[in-house]
Amino acid sequence: MQFAITRRSEKILTQQRRSHEIGLEVDLWLSRKGLPSYLKEVIMHIVQQKLEQNKDVQVENILSILPSAHSKYIKRYLCLATLKKVPMLQTMEVKLLKAICEHLETVDYAEDSCIFREGDRLNRMIFITHGTVQTYKTNGKGGKIGSKFLEKGDFYGADELLDWASKFSSFDDLPTSMRMVKPVTKVEAFQLSADNLKSVTIKYWWHFTKNKELIAFNNSQLEEFAAASLETAIRRRRQAKKDTIRSLHKLAISSASMKLQRVISKVMRDQLPSPVSALKDN
Repeated sequence: MQFAITRRSEKILTQQRRSHEIGLEVDLWLSRKGLPSYLKEVIMHIVQQKLEQNKDVQVENILSILPSAHSKYIKRYLCLATLKKVPMLQTMEVKLLKAICEHLETVDYAEDSCIFREGDRLNRMIFITHGTVQTYKTNGKGGKIGSKFLEKGDFYGADELLDWASKFSSFDDLPTSMRMVKPVTKVEAFQLSADNLKSVTIKYWWHFTKNKELIAFNNSQLEEFAAASLETAIRRRRQAKKDTIRSLHKLAISSASMKLQRVISKVMRDQLPSPVSALKDN
């Protein structure tokens, strides 16, 4: 029994030390991302649960363990402003931008890695949240031409991929990177794959066809538009039905509560003498 108590105490101390270490890492992570400090309480609550389940927690992948609502909030907080910098997205509805945010994935790049080489297919766009990236063209002799630096709030590949997606082109027609893209420091970013971007553009196809005639699209593309519209309509109808049922349920509970209160009041009146009759009896 003494051995078991000792092991239990050691486990608790280890969890407390690890929780304290992660707390410091979370503070640094929030500061580096420019996120409000009140999120720490939510994050640490989840972290504590994971530690109690003997699961290790990596702060770099913290979004993967957070509830969906909090993960979405953080993605929007970090990327909505950057998305609005992209020329093609500046006139788009916030609903579309939020849909893009939901498909973003976290990615880290080491200092000595390469994000894109000149001529690589642009199969994703990146939005930098920390670190510095250098982009440049090469002259064939190892020299760099037109060097530019990207930092927090900057992006790469968004213009080219959005142009590709707005034409509803095939993956065989993906654009290529015209520049080398390499981290100067360790880089933290969000990425949006071409596949996920295509899903978003199909779902919100009317945003990308405002100035185009439908005859410009082939039958298979029009069928995709129709299927996406039908799916959206069905989902809205189901949600409306759920909202109606939820409202009726709340109303029923409210009505039942009022009815219960009336029953209780009646029972109390029937069982308890009035103050006047009580005085008479005395």
